[in-house]
Amino acid sequence: MSNTVESTARRQMRSALQKLTRNIRGSGFTQFSQQELNKNYNILVDPLILDEASSLKPSYFAPYQSLIPDPSSDTVGGSYNGQDDETEKSFTRPVDRAYVLNQHLLSYLYLCNRSSNGERAPWISKSVGDTLFRGLFKYDQPEFGCYRITYLDDPSYPHIMAVVYNNLVATDDTVLYGELLPILRIMLTQLWNLRFIHHMVSPVLIFSLMGLKVRVIEAFFQDQRLVLRPTKLYDFTHGNDAAFKVFAQWYMGKPIGDTIQAP
Repeated sequence: MSNTVESTARRQMRSALQKLTRNIRGSGFTQFSQQELNKNYNILVDPLILDEASSLKPSYFAPYQSLIPDPSSDTVGGSYNGQDDETEKSFTRPVDRAYVLNQHLLSYLYLCNRSSNGERAPWISKSVGDTLFRGLFKYDQPEFGCYRITYLDDPSYPHIMAVVYNNLVATDDTVLYGELLPILRIMLTQLWNLRFIHHMVSPVLIFSLMGLKVRVIEAFFQDQRLVLRPTKLYDFTHGNDAAFKVFAQWYMGKPIGDTIQAP
């Protein structure tokens, strides 16, 4: 048998994800309650806590273990105080606030990368247009998109991280269409990639920026259903240096977990 032959179980999983993607696209909804996702789409929503000591920590991603600099006006590209920095001329749509927040997060991640001394996974971060991923943007309202995709150039690791934005703000009890659809399309792209043909899991970790609110969602396919694991919303109304540091620790971390064996 050829090493590039896809197993029946994997083909069935990919088919199930394609069907789910079509159903989500055709739903007409901009957001979904957790109950709706479970009842109507067989999507399991479980909590996520970005704490390595927690039993609710990510299943397929681990945090960076070495010290990183604390956020400050020097490390995040100028002070970031959320709404307190805005003037009457500021753009205040969720997508505009997300753009500003992303600039500070990007500056902080860049400095953390440069100053890191410990061993790091060789993540590669690119704009979406420089990757194989498609369909991660929607320009009519409520718009959503993806600032960047981060991956490993290694067939042993199908893990993906992404920073996405939305022009809507979710609650702790809802999931946005603009969060769910990019997750599904990222997963499917990985599953179509022949270099990952022996992997049964394509884990995704998204950092979802919605105005002055941010959360992280881990997603993977398990037991014939999609699993979404969102954190609680982090509030950046007046800035949030502690959250910046937590995000950097997990963004700079390493991929873990068995992605080859059928879950």
